[in-house]
Amino acid sequence: MHSAIMTRLAQDHARLTKLLNLFDELLNRFHDGAEPDYDLMHEMLEYMDSYADMVHHPTEDLIFRRLLDQGAGQRDVFEVLMRQHAALTQISKRFRQSLDGIMHEEVLLREDVEADGRELVSTMRAHLAMEDAEAFPIALKYLTAEDWQAVEAAAPVVEDPVFAAPDPVRFRALYRYLSEQAHN
Repeated sequence: MHSAIMTRLAQDHARLTKLLNLFDELLNRFHDGAEPDYDLMHEMLEYMDSYADMVHHPTEDLIFRRLLDQGAGQRDVFEVLMRQHAALTQISKRFRQSLDGIMHEEVLLREDVEADGRELVSTMRAHLAMEDAEAFPIALKYLTAEDWQAVEAAAPVVEDPVFAAPDPVRFRALYRYLSEQAHN
């Protein structure tokens, strides 16, 4: 039973890593003075808000809380990860506000906007690495079939709006970019 949820979370991590790589690319262009594709960046943030924050992280929190309730050790790891879920939402919101500011021609330092984006990327990368290296192996070791069934029953059920059940209207620029990448 656990494999379905862990498979989905591992897929999510691979997809998020793909987006983080794209963010790096766009931020590098921005750093070099080019105007990045703001629509694409906005859609990536929207995806992170609507899927990572509403489905992916809450599912992980269910697993982490269950492990904490069972005293599976490594309390600090799970507590840090759950705090980071909330922090990532705030970092993402700050970066989105910076992007909105630039799009509405507010006077913002490019370095500040870039710094907000880099903070989001580096924090998310470190977070994913900690989950993969520390939290997930503990979950696989300690949680029983009943635990996984309970997590599955409580977890939000929403298809990934970019990768699993694409919404080409809402995520038009991102969908186009990923399609082009697939054909290269």
